[in-house]
Amino acid sequence: MVLRGAATPPSPAPAAGGVAGWRSRPGRGQTCPMLHPRLAAVALLLTACGAAASATPTPRCHPAVHFPSPSASAAPVSATADQAQVDPGATVTLTETITGPATVQVDCSAPLQVLVTDSTALSVYSGYSAEAAADACGTLILAAGARQSYQVTWPVDPSLPGGTYTATLVLGDAPQLTLSLAVGALPGAC
Repeated sequence: MVLRGAATPPSPAPAAGGVAGWRSRPGRGQTCPMLHPRLAAVALLLTACGAAASATPTPRCHPAVHFPSPSASAAPVSATADQAQVDPGATVTLTETITGPATVQVDCSAPLQVLVTDSTALSVYSGYSAEAAADACGTLILAAGARQSYQVTWPVDPSLPGGTYTATLVLGDAPQLTLSLAVGALPGAC
């Protein structure tokens, strides 16, 4: 290897005692013994590896975020989920409640429906609750303070990628409600 701008040392010559080394030049100091070529290569390699290791940035991670329980409301209905963050393969239970005074038309065969979409509005799941009892469907008239609740589950597909999803709940002619849920660990979480 040739270093530009650096003086090339003179060739080794035997020093006193028969040991090869660099000849002393006037005003340049003492004689230095030569490094063995293998030792020089190892030193160079270790220096290069140390420089590469210190140049690699340490990946950042953030503590896991704890989400509040999702909820939404629009008179006369309100909705909640039993958990805000769920692992793929687990199940989320969504509950919608009608609070009187109210009159709502509710389907008897599938009273509460859910449509789950990803962050790009692509549908990943749709389902509905079990058939409702005769007194909890049709034209439902609730007096002030009376309540009627319905539940539907979302079995989260094990292959679903982590991220934020939106569950839209439909209960008869009541206003639609949406809940945001997190699936798996969010990117960058420790």
